Amino acid sequence: MVAEVQKANMQSLQTNAIDLLGQVGSLLHRVSTALSSDSASEKYAKFQREVADATRNVSDLELRMAIVAPMKAGKSTIINAIVGQELLPSRNAAMTTLPTEIIFDPQLAEPVLILTPQIQDIFRDTFTALQRKITELGLNRVQERMAQYPHLAKLPEKIQGMTGIAIENKISGRLPIINSLRALNDIIRLCSVLDPLSDPLQSLIDVPRIYTPFYRSGITEKADIAGKLVIVDTPGPNEAGENLKLVNVVAEQLQASSVILIVLNFTELNTKAEEEIKKDVERVIELRGKDNLYVLVNKVDQRKEGDMTPEQVRQFVAAEFGIGDGEQNDRVFEISARWAFSAANFLGEVQQNPGADVAQLKTARSLAQDVFPLDWEEELQETTVTQLQKKAEKLWNKSGFDAFLTNAVNALMTEAAPRCITSSLKIAKGRLLELLEDTQLRSRAINEDGEKLRLEVAALDEDIDSIENCRHSLQEIEQLKIDLQEKLNKILENLQQEGKLSVETYLLQDDRQVADFVEKGGSTGRVFANWISQQKQEVATESKRLSAMEFNTLREAEEFAALAVAYAKRRVDLLLEKVQENTGQIIDEARQEMMKFLDEQTRPIIDRARERLNENFHLNLSLPNLRFQSDYYIDLNKPLVIRHTRTIDQGYSEVVRTKRSFFHFLWLVPFEITEKVKRPHKTENFYTVSLQGIIYEINKLIDQRINDIKQGISQYLDEDFQQRIDDFFNDLDAYLNNYRNSLKQAQVDQQLSIEAKTKLIQALNSLVPEVKEQVKKADGYLKYMQELVSHD
Repeated sequence: MVAEVQKANMQSLQTNAIDLLGQVGSLLHRVSTALSSDSASEKYAKFQREVADATRNVSDLELRMAIVAPMKAGKSTIINAIVGQELLPSRNAAMTTLPTEIIFDPQLAEPVLILTPQIQDIFRDTFTALQRKITELGLNRVQERMAQYPHLAKLPEKIQGMTGIAIENKISGRLPIINSLRALNDIIRLCSVLDPLSDPLQSLIDVPRIYTPFYRSGITEKADIAGKLVIVDTPGPNEAGENLKLVNVVAEQLQASSVILIVLNFTELNTKAEEEIKKDVERVIELRGKDNLYVLVNKVDQRKEGDMTPEQVRQFVAAEFGIGDGEQNDRVFEISARWAFSAANFLGEVQQNPGADVAQLKTARSLAQDVFPLDWEEELQETTVTQLQKKAEKLWNKSGFDAFLTNAVNALMTEAAPRCITSSLKIAKGRLLELLEDTQLRSRAINEDGEKLRLEVAALDEDIDSIENCRHSLQEIEQLKIDLQEKLNKILENLQQEGKLSVETYLLQDDRQVADFVEKGGSTGRVFANWISQQKQEVATESKRLSAMEFNTLREAEEFAALAVAYAKRRVDLLLEKVQENTGQIIDEARQEMMKFLDEQTRPIIDRARERLNENFHLNLSLPNLRFQSDYYIDLNKPLVIRHTRTIDQGYSEVVRTKRSFFHFLWLVPFEITEKVKRPHKTENFYTVSLQGIIYEINKLIDQRINDIKQGISQYLDEDFQQRIDDFFNDLDAYLNNYRNSLKQAQVDQQLSIEAKTKLIQALNSLVPEVKEQVKKADGYLKYMQELVSHD
C-alpha cells in the first residue's frame, strides 16, 4: 500500500512538475519576445530552450529496467511476456550477445527497431573482418571450429559468398526485427569463435533500440505512467564470448538503469550449477551494487513435491546473494515466464483480432497445451475464445507476473523519477532566479543617476580584470598538476612491475578463471585445464616445468594458443581496470583540491562585487553555480605457433628367412633363421605453443601500454585539466559580465522617453511576482520530492 501511495504521489509530482516547467518556458518566451530589440533577448531565448529540454526529459521519463540472466534461464521469454508477443529471438544455444533496449510506446501500431549509424558502421566492419578471416582459414578449418555451434554452420559459407551487408536504420514489424537481431547476434558470435583475438566491437557505444506498443491491457495498466518503460536486454555473464569487449557496454547499461533484474533458474537452485549462478550474480553486484537489484526465480511451473517452497526460495536467495531478507523481502519474485508469455501472447492476439474464432488464433494451441495439459487437442476443439480468455487470465495470475510488474514499476518510479524531476526543477529554478535578479537590477538601475551607473560598470570591469589576472598568476595550479602527474606515474610504475608476468604467476591464477575458459573452450578448454593443472602441480613440487605445449595438428595448436592468450590477458585487463580506478580517484581528489584553492583566491573578488551591487541597488544577489576519462584496452599479437619436423627411429623388425645347408653332397637341406632388419626412419610434423613466448608478448605490450597511458595522462593534464580551470574562470567571468550587461542595458534604457521608460519599468516589475511565485512552486516541489525519497 505504501508503495502504491508513493507511486501515485510521484506521478502527481511528475504531472505538477511538467505543468510548472511549461509555465516557466512560456514566461521565458514572453520575456524574450517582449525584449526582441534588447541585448537580453537571445539570452532568455536560450533559457527557454533549456527549460523546454528539461520539460521533455520529465515528460518522456525513461524508467530503465535491465535484465541479466545466465544462459537458458528464460530471459527472452520473460521480455516477450512483458511485451505481450514474441519480439526477441531465442534458441537453445546462447542467443543474446548484444545489449538491446525495448522501449514501450502505446502510440505505436507495430514494433520498430532502430540501429544508429554507429551500430551500422561497426557491423559492416565486423562483416568485412569475418570475410577476411574465413578466406584466411578456409571453409574446412572454419567448419571444424564451428562444431560447437551447429546453428551457425551455414553462416560462414553464406558470408563468404556475399559482396556486402545491408543494415537498415529502421526495421518495422515483428518478424523482420527478430530476423535482424538474430543475424546481428550470430555475426558477433561467429566473430568470437573464428577470431578470439579480434575485437571489432570494442568501440560500441550505442545499442539497438526497439520501440513497441504493449499488447496486453493488464500490463498497460501497470505501466500507466507519464513516461516510458525501458527494458534493457543484456548478455549474461556466461553468454558473451570472452574476447568481446561488451563488458564496458553492459556496465554502462547497468549503471544507467534504475532497477536490475537478475533471473535465476528454479530447476538449478541447490544444484551443482549454484556456484556458477552465484558468480554471475556477484559480477552484477560488482557493477551495480545491491540497492536496486531484484531477483526473478523462473520456471517455478516445474516445481514438484519435495522441491523448495516459496519461503525456502527466498531464504536461499537471501543466504546466497544477500538479497530478499528482512526489509528486502519484496525483491524476490517467483514466476513462470512460459505461462506468462503463453497467456499474454494469446490475450494480445485476441485484442488485435476481435471477433476471430479459436481456429483463427495462432496462439491458441500454445495456450491450450498449458491450460489443458493432458488432452489439449480435444479440449481446443470444444472450447470458445471467451473460455480461453478466462483460462489465459488465470494462467497469467498463476505465473506471478502481476506482482512482479507492479513492484518493478513502483520501484522504477521510486528510483528514476526523483533524479529526473529534481534535475529539471533545479534548472528551471536557476533560470528563474537569474531572470529575477536581471529584472530587479535593471528596473532599479534605470532611474539611478547616470554617473553612478557609469562608476558601477567601471568597477565591474575592474572586477573582471582582477579575475583574469588571477587566472594567469596562480603558480600553485602548476604545482598541483606536477604533483598529480608524479602520483599517477608512481602508480603506473607499480603496475608495470606487478603486471610483468612470470610462468609462476601466470599458472597460479584463480581456479575460477580456468573454469570460465574450460566452459567456453570445449574440448580445447579441457586440454588447457589439464595442462594448467599439471603445471601447477610441478610448480608446487618445484619440479621442472614445461615451457611449451605440443600438438599434432595446426588447428589444435592455434585454438590452444588463442585460449592461453585470452586466459593470460584476463589478468592484465584486471590490472588495467584497477589502475584506472586508482587514477580516477586521485584525479578527482586533485580536482577538489584545485577547486578549493581557486575558490579561496577568487571569492574575495566575487563577494566584493556582490556586496557593492546589493548596497547600491538594494538587491539580494546570489553566487553563481560554478562548474568545476579514458578507457584502457590492451591488445595482444597472436602467439606464434611453431611447426617442427622430427625424425623417429623406428628400431628394428625381425624377419624370418629360409636358408639351405649341405648336409649331404647330393642334398641341399632348407632351414629357417630369424634376422633383425633396420626399419626406415619416419618423419612427422608437430606444433608447439610456447608459454614463454606468450608471456614475452604480454610483458612487451604491458610496457607499450603503460607508455601510452603515461602519454594520455600528460595530454589530460595539459588539455582536460586545464579546460576545467578555464571553465571555472569563464563561469566567474560570465557571472560578473551578466551584471555589467544589465547595467549597460539600463544605461541604454535611460535614453528612452519618459513614457517608454515608465512602460518598460512597469513591464519589468510586473514579472517579479510571477517569477517569485514560480520559484516558490519549484522550491515546494523540490521539498516534497525530498520528503518522498526520505520516506522510502
